[in-house]
Amino acid sequence: MSTSKINDVALANVNKVKDIARANISKISDVEVPSAATFSDDYAVSRSLTEGSGQAVLIADGNGLMSYTQNTAFTVSFWVKVGWNANLNTNIHLFSSTASGSTNGSDHMIRCYYNEVNNRLYWEMRSSSSNTKKYNFWLFQVNGSPYTEAYNAAGLGTSYWSNTNRGNTGDDLFTMITFAYAGNNSFTNANIDCYWNGTNLGQGFYANGNNAGTLNLSASTDRQIALGSNTWNYKKSGNDTETQYNDLTIWNKRLSDTEVSELYNEGTRLDATTHSAANDLEAYYKLENDGTDSSGNSHPSFVVSGDSNFVSI
Repeated sequence: MSTSKINDVALANVNKVKDIARANISKISDVEVPSAATFSDDYAVSRSLTEGSGQAVLIADGNGLMSYTQNTAFTVSFWVKVGWNANLNTNIHLFSSTASGSTNGSDHMIRCYYNEVNNRLYWEMRSSSSNTKKYNFWLFQVNGSPYTEAYNAAGLGTSYWSNTNRGNTGDDLFTMITFAYAGNNSFTNANIDCYWNGTNLGQGFYANGNNAGTLNLSASTDRQIALGSNTWNYKKSGNDTETQYNDLTIWNKRLSDTEVSELYNEGTRLDATTHSAANDLEAYYKLENDGTDSSGNSHPSFVVSGDSNFVSI
């Protein structure tokens, strides 16, 4: 075959390839690619400064929710926008769970509270009395070993956590607080993690936890749950202005550092059903102007009572 014929064949083939490519590009352009669903997070719930169950943000009977024991791995995470000032000298309950219908504060308790007078964040479990408990706490005002991680994560400096000193926050001045528990009947530093936003607070004050008695939480005991107060008399927690809460998630595992960072999402609240550990998402309360569970597990809704209310953020 002559050189000119070879050139003609080659050119014809090149043109065919170009025509096919153009046709396919047009087809691809004609395909409508759906965009990702927008995550709406326009509301939070504000806990009233008035006391009592009639003013609370609560689930009176969780119907199996939060029925964890000292041997069960779990994680609790929520976002909080501080409303209290720095003159309380008391404890401020952020999250609380005890046996449904009980007025005994130690009855199957799992709780998180901020000890304002000492600038400490506590997580605690009790089963029947103040003599059967495990707890640990993280303090924020000491910039030195072994507390440097908590000092840096919170960003409060040497001052108390308050509505004029919120420290490091995400969107809308909310802070994400997370507690991850590995089970194993232990509050040692190896068995628990606490996070401020997406950052691990490091070592709790007690290397081996603070322990008393023998815990005996029963998985068959239903729990009452509250945001912004305790669950045995629903005492107010805070003063000055109402504290706001958002996006409570409960997980059937101990989330890792990476998973907590993913949930924090650089400060922009994440649709938890899209999280990489969503298969372990037990409950999800977006608090989007209602208190329903969005996890798909049909847990009871939060009731927002009295002067407690949903607020735009």
